[in-house]
Amino acid sequence: MFTEFNMKFKYQAIGKKGEEQSGIIEANSHEKAVEIMQKYDFTLTSLDKVNEFSMSGIFNKFHRRVSPKKLVMFSKELSILISSGVSLVESLHIQCEQEDNKRFKDQIATMADMVEDGYAFSATLSRFPDTFSDFYINIVRSGEVSGKMQEALLHLADYVEKSYLLSAKVKNAMLYPAVIMLGFLGVGIAMMIFVVPQLVGIFEQNATELPLPTKILIAVSNFLVNHFLLFVLAVVFFLVVVRRYVKTPSGKEKVDVLCLSIPPFNELFKKYYLARFADNLSMLIGSGVNIVNALEISASVAGNMVYKKIILESVEDVKVGGSIAYAFENNKYVSPMISKMLNIGERTGKIDSTLKDVADFYTKEVDIAVDGLTAIIEPILILVLGGGVGLLVAAIIMPIYQMTEFM
Repeated sequence: MFTEFNMKFKYQAIGKKGEEQSGIIEANSHEKAVEIMQKYDFTLTSLDKVNEFSMSGIFNKFHRRVSPKKLVMFSKELSILISSGVSLVESLHIQCEQEDNKRFKDQIATMADMVEDGYAFSATLSRFPDTFSDFYINIVRSGEVSGKMQEALLHLADYVEKSYLLSAKVKNAMLYPAVIMLGFLGVGIAMMIFVVPQLVGIFEQNATELPLPTKILIAVSNFLVNHFLLFVLAVVFFLVVVRRYVKTPSGKEKVDVLCLSIPPFNELFKKYYLARFADNLSMLIGSGVNIVNALEISASVAGNMVYKKIILESVEDVKVGGSIAYAFENNKYVSPMISKMLNIGERTGKIDSTLKDVADFYTKEVDIAVDGLTAIIEPILILVLGGGVGLLVAAIIMPIYQMTEFM
């Protein structure tokens, strides 16, 4: 969910066929860029960091990733083209011509050129780790090894679409209360700046002692009116600090634990991540990826540090000949159903189909949880907003009521 932006490097190199090539590569460091180029048999002649300190560069910082919806469309259209008998290179060129996102268009063009030069499609995907996950790359690689690229792409297209729809449902469920609360805060701040100062003059004409809620209201209003820029800077600074913190491993882990602990959202998140894990592992094993690699890849795309640790624990158990299910047993973040189904899958030798059933079950549970969460949140929001409005009105009405008593 939270990853550091990669840097861009401009390279000139000699390909494995002796041809000269140049372009842009993205990596976390200069050393990583060199490692990636060497991995694909490029002999570097120059490698320089691209200076992105410009308005366009700053803008692009906030648009680094290709949207999930773009990836869904790319996967589905590519699978349709391949299944229709169009070659991979030609399919990529068609995708490139119709793509309107410049960054993604450049990536597809690079992939088409590399495939045309004899590189494996999975190798070209590896050039763009911010767009294509390890999971995506390994499914394509398994299709190349088994000779079932068309089938792999079709399955991958369905998976990417289902994953996108599942993520969208969870995000929409979280977006609704966030928008309502932001709207309420915006209206509250506007009242503090434009409405309350108009009433202060009326209150000051009266010699009576103001109630405590009114004093607090006037103090907050005065601060916002006199120090609004300071308030905005403080909010921006706080958001930047929080954003940087949640990008650190410890910060991300604390946020992930929080997401799995706060009702009523905790059950929704648990079901979402379990559905995602089961679906990922099922598809990887079904595509012929060995169990250890499948678990490691599933951990890398888990999306939550808590579940990532649990999956990596199971990797260690499998390496010493133990059961996959052992790490999932008696864990408060994992339903007992998961460990039981994993045990059944291991005993029957049908772990991929068993996990597929688990994934389908939890996907339906997420749908139910989203509907239930929406039903719960609406009355809670009404109570919270009603309470906030009540306090605001009381702070304004109380001194006016006192004034009428002395008249």
